[in-house]
Amino acid sequence: MRKKESLLLALLGIAHSLNHSLFLVLPLYLTDVVNEFMTTKEAVGLMAAISGFIYGAGALVGGALSDRIGEVKTLFLSLALAGASTFIFPLAHGLLAFSVALICMSSWASLYHPTANSLISKVFRTNMAEAMGLHGTGGNVGFMFAPIVAVAIGNAWGWRYPLMLFGALSIIISALILRAADAPLTGQVKVRTYDVVKAPGLWTLLAYNVAVGLYFKGVEFMLPTFLRHVFGFPSTLVATSVFLVLAIGILGQWIGGKASDSIGPKGALVTTSAGVPISLLLLLTIPNPSISVLSFVLIYGLCFYGHQPALNSFAGLITSEEMRGAAFGMLFFSSFGLGSISIAIASSLADRYGLEASFYVMMIFSTIALLSSFLTPTQAKKMKA
Repeated sequence: MRKKESLLLALLGIAHSLNHSLFLVLPLYLTDVVNEFMTTKEAVGLMAAISGFIYGAGALVGGALSDRIGEVKTLFLSLALAGASTFIFPLAHGLLAFSVALICMSSWASLYHPTANSLISKVFRTNMAEAMGLHGTGGNVGFMFAPIVAVAIGNAWGWRYPLMLFGALSIIISALILRAADAPLTGQVKVRTYDVVKAPGLWTLLAYNVAVGLYFKGVEFMLPTFLRHVFGFPSTLVATSVFLVLAIGILGQWIGGKASDSIGPKGALVTTSAGVPISLLLLLTIPNPSISVLSFVLIYGLCFYGHQPALNSFAGLITSEEMRGAAFGMLFFSSFGLGSISIAIASSLADRYGLEASFYVMMIFSTIALLSSFLTPTQAKKMKA
């Protein structure tokens, strides 16, 4: 890997971490936001689900846009404008204004993932899965510290300030990527974007990814509240637990990338998918909170993050370069967009039946993901452009 390519991958890793960090603040301060706006977890959860759907749906736009104007320009727009949107939150003193700020931030942030994955797949052709894993690892290294930073700043000055910090850093990174990256990857579309649906195996990957989104988004949103109110963890211990999930995810990303390159994407997907429902079952059934959370952190961190480089490299292998951004956009939408409904489901179940009920439903969704992983193709076949 050349020095310039290494620098680009490092910057993308930082950008990746900031993109996710923007969405880690609300789960940590869900109760505070609910109390400040005198509303319910269900109402805030519904707005989070809507913004999550937009975050996923916008990937369809981001992927197609990157195929037309280039990955570098699209990344700049995504990072800079998502960062700028966080400065709307200081003006938000009601649920409506809060929702507007959340939707603006989600809309611009949604362009990032398909664009970054498309760029990586074109720059790192010989070791694509490993580069995808390193991109994910770089993201985890950064945003595993985000909960600790968010809690430290949020407890001192309020939940809006960590959002603005992550937003300001996103703006800075957007400028650095624009300077560091070569930008010849523009105007490459020679075929109709929607022809990407003909890629062999893509629909199976999309179905699998919907199931992943249905458990992942609910777990991500409700885990801090679950640890706080079911196990009685203080906010610092909650942040530490989220930190550890992401820290273990670093190893998961690396192992998943290596495994996908060596044994194939399907073997990596099935293996990692099997660990997720097991981790949730242990979280819900082991009576000792310390053992329960530690078991969950280790297994979930390894397995959830381990599936990502395998899935992304699979998509890169079966699609042509001319429409690869669109393919990654569809994959991101299937997980983060369609899957965002689980935020509304989990928060509604928590209000009506308790937090445990919401996690049992997430475990059912993760079992569906495991079953669907067996349906993915054994070998990746490149589509014809």
